Amino acid sequence: MGFDPAELDGELLVDEASRQAYATDLGNITTNTPCAVLLPRSAQDVAAMIRFCRAHGISVSVRGRASTTFGQSLSDGLVIDSRTLDRVYSLGPGTAEVDAGVLWKDLITAAYEHSPRLTPPAITAYTSLSVGGTLSVGGLGGLVGALHTGLQGDHVRELEVVTGTGDIERCSADHRADLFEAVLGGLGQCGVITKAVLDLVPAKERARTYVLGYTDNAAFFRDLRTLIERPCIDHVYATLQPPGAESTHQLYATVLHDPAEPPDDAAAAGGLTATPAVEDSSYLDYVFTIDRFVDLMRDTAQWGGLAKPWYDVWLPGNAMEDYVTEVHPTLTERDLGPCGISLIYPQRRATMSRPHPARPEPDGSPWVYVLDINTTAESRTPDPEYVDEMLARNDRWFARARDHYGAVLYPIGAVRFTAEDWRAHFGDAWPALNEAKKRYDPDRILSPGPGIFPHG
Repeated sequence: MGFDPAELDGELLVDEASRQAYATDLGNITTNTPCAVLLPRSAQDVAAMIRFCRAHGISVSVRGRASTTFGQSLSDGLVIDSRTLDRVYSLGPGTAEVDAGVLWKDLITAAYEHSPRLTPPAITAYTSLSVGGTLSVGGLGGLVGALHTGLQGDHVRELEVVTGTGDIERCSADHRADLFEAVLGGLGQCGVITKAVLDLVPAKERARTYVLGYTDNAAFFRDLRTLIERPCIDHVYATLQPPGAESTHQLYATVLHDPAEPPDDAAAAGGLTATPAVEDSSYLDYVFTIDRFVDLMRDTAQWGGLAKPWYDVWLPGNAMEDYVTEVHPTLTERDLGPCGISLIYPQRRATMSRPHPARPEPDGSPWVYVLDINTTAESRTPDPEYVDEMLARNDRWFARARDHYGAVLYPIGAVRFTAEDWRAHFGDAWPALNEAKKRYDPDRILSPGPGIFPHG
């Protein structure tokens, strides 16, 4: 099967410098140099290259911002850079249709500038991520949505997907539902998202955040459980610092509102163990909080080039406090590093409607939590033992969390998994994913990085 790159709308890069630029991801732990890089301008470009790669037994990975940390978006075959699929086709009143390479930050800004003001109902903590990338993982509502609206994947109306056979398909909950469900949160195993139709909802103008600090784990969790059940609270997340910090546990509880209807501070943050500080901001300033932090770290600490052996897990609601009680006292400055952060995101179980991402088995609690320990190295050249030490730590932490607390991996971090581990990870959803893989990627060329379906 011959192929002429001149037939593409975009570009196919095969020079050494271009290929080396795509040889690692945000984690800077794993290296895998592709044989070529596609900068597509259309779904037809993606389909043509996938058909070529299938005919020649070449693996294919897709990356938007390459924000995985353990080589999940890498391949020694073709890497498709979705950032050149960057068009917003329509906005409002209740949906947006966008290319998969559009950044959430750009969609949020465009939707907010629409009249009337609109916003996605679930927004990741870091918004400089691609639409297709977060939908492939699940899209945790890090700063908007976790308490009431679910994951980003729960708010997709329709997808355009290029399958592993090179076919361009439109799918939804009502049309080719098996493909739709396999792609959302399916880690790129059955198709490449090229376009998405997403929910939009009315946006508020302001955000008031109540910031509460603790050194006592039990008091922190009492207030956390209180806040997530208060109807007036729109979002809650938390950070952890190693023992010895002035505030080892910090809660952030936010009420989104318009100026004419300011929050009732007593209803929102009264009756708690800690006394809150109050931070007022515009809606967009609030939503871009983590982006500003990451941008600062990139500018001042060379954050982008640091090794990041992240640890990210889902924990059942009734196990979360006990797990943090066990793990937090063991955290050291080395476990986070100078630019690291540990985060807790509560998520109401009933708001999540898709089979993926995998989540802990029900334990009687209406809540599940994501715990992130986002470690960064101290320098761009850490000691040779550092990565091995941190990967062994992650493996040890996860084995304990899984076996004793019922944890499930949130697969953006650096935990070593075998194909057997992945089957256990997907649990009851594995048979459907396996069948979708056979149907839509029978030669197993798509997304080899995680090692879920060995290539070939």
